[in-house]
Amino acid sequence: MIAATMLPIALLLAQMTPAPAEPAPAAPAPAAPVAAPVAAPVEPLIAGACLDSPRPVPNVLQSPVATANQIVRIDKVESTNPMIPGEVIGFLYTLQDGSTWLGQRSSDYMSPADATQVNLVLGSTHLPGQNVSAFPPQTKYGVPTKYQQFFRVQINDAAMVGLRITLVPCVVWPEGRPLPAPAM
Repeated sequence: MIAATMLPIALLLAQMTPAPAEPAPAAPAPAAPVAAPVAAPVEPLIAGACLDSPRPVPNVLQSPVATANQIVRIDKVESTNPMIPGEVIGFLYTLQDGSTWLGQRSSDYMSPADATQVNLVLGSTHLPGQNVSAFPPQTKYGVPTKYQQFFRVQINDAAMVGLRITLVPCVVWPEGRPLPAPAM
């Protein structure tokens, strides 16, 4: 009886006892310092989608199909929050008419922390008169809801500091280059 009780205790102690330390190998002589490669600034694309953005440049963001609603710029909305630094939490679309619209990433790429932060950005920067504080779900039980995906916002420098975000250019239609016929 005592032997049956002592065996599990002996196994537990064997697992918790650290293995004898091996002597550390001699350190090799330090190599000559290597200069870190300097990354060239990334030029934004002139057409297409930005990562997983649902709309590409120069297509129309949402109906009606008109030149004023064509996307001429997509900026990545990146987090500067220490919990999720550098994560893309959404996209800022600039239309031909100069208005800016916020959209979130597809759900495959959104963590709960990302969703919380992009909803905070939307709730703080939506236009006066709009009562929106969070993005609605795009699907319920796998069925598309057809709820609004993009919301008009105004994001200034002071708001970016307070909301812990930064805008990084991703796709920019060249100035002076005529836009093609509008299309969804």
